[in-house]
Amino acid sequence: MIAFPISIRDMNTKTIPNVYLKFLAALTAVYLFIDGFGNMANLLAGFIAVCLLVALRVGMGDVKLIALTLLIVNSQMDFSVMRYFPILLACALAHLLIHGLVNWQLPERIALAPSIFLAFALYLSAR
Repeated sequence: MIAFPISIRDMNTKTIPNVYLKFLAALTAVYLFIDGFGNMANLLAGFIAVCLLVALRVGMGDVKLIALTLLIVNSQMDFSVMRYFPILLACALAHLLIHGLVNWQLPERIALAPSIFLAFALYLSAR
């Protein structure tokens, strides 16, 4: 349910406000307290992937959103970061391609939150 306001705000302003992320972090903390963190090797791979995203200068709101969703999904099942990130890349490239075809120019920045949530939906549906 929180994916829709985050995605809409990100598409309109190209930023994800910390208010949404704090709310999602509170829900995540409660969920992790009840369910646990899951496989630590996957968490380490997720941490390395998040550090790589920071090095690639991806927006901090997007990085925080990916980190929170990785925590949620990892506690729930055996999650593979190496399978998720190619899906995320494909979703982001599709978003970039559609935007480029509609406006006939490539944007400098794109809203990554819709691609993050779409990639998670595709990953979870393919399992």
